[in-house]
Amino acid sequence: MAIPLYQQVAQDLVQQVTSGAFPVGSVLPSELKLMERYGTSRNTVRAALKQLQDIGLVSRKRNRGTTVQAVSAAGTFAQSLSTLDDLVSFAKSATRTVNASKEVVLDIETARALGCPPGSRWLQIAMTRSEPGAAVPLAWTDAYVDPRYGGVRQLARKHPDALLCDLIEKNYGRRIATIDQTVGARALGAELASRLAVPEGTPGLEIIRKYRDAANAMVLVTRSSYPADRYVISTTLVRTA
Repeated sequence: MAIPLYQQVAQDLVQQVTSGAFPVGSVLPSELKLMERYGTSRNTVRAALKQLQDIGLVSRKRNRGTTVQAVSAAGTFAQSLSTLDDLVSFAKSATRTVNASKEVVLDIETARALGCPPGSRWLQIAMTRSEPGAAVPLAWTDAYVDPRYGGVRQLARKHPDALLCDLIEKNYGRRIATIDQTVGARALGAELASRLAVPEGTPGLEIIRKYRDAANAMVLVTRSSYPADRYVISTTLVRTA
């Protein structure tokens, strides 16, 4: 899972902006100077700067350069169901508890279920989602993160109401362009049933979400299991003709 050069440049620039090396209102070095600094082409520099622009850290104007306008990225999703705002709302209402994390190499069965290459390496973060005051969790989730973003495990604990994809964007500049979601029915096995405080064999929903960047590269995959009575998906279908 090699990170493209433009993304490496974007990540370094994001860290400089968020650390205060380039404060709000300051102008980033010119494209030519950035080309010299990173030893790369103009197209690569422009692609990196576009990443910062897309997440709301900078603005770009002809003959005025690239100006820092924020030290933290704007929210990933607009407030519209069509852009998956339900994920943002869910994250704020059902906070995350990180139970464990470790680096894993995917076996064939898990890789097939997640749609990832067998033998690929990921940072696995095991967590629950719970509503305030609830006696039992809503869901168990195993998140698989590009291991180069290992700092996400600490960020996930520090910001329990933030989406992992938002944390990746805001701290590493890796913009999420699309999310593929697959929902399936399954009976909860003994281990999951125990974690979710239901009898073994309870009907459940499994939701797999694949978060991809603009180049269609997988950045994050989450696999969540819910008892059937704890999660409902509502969809509106609109006739177009």
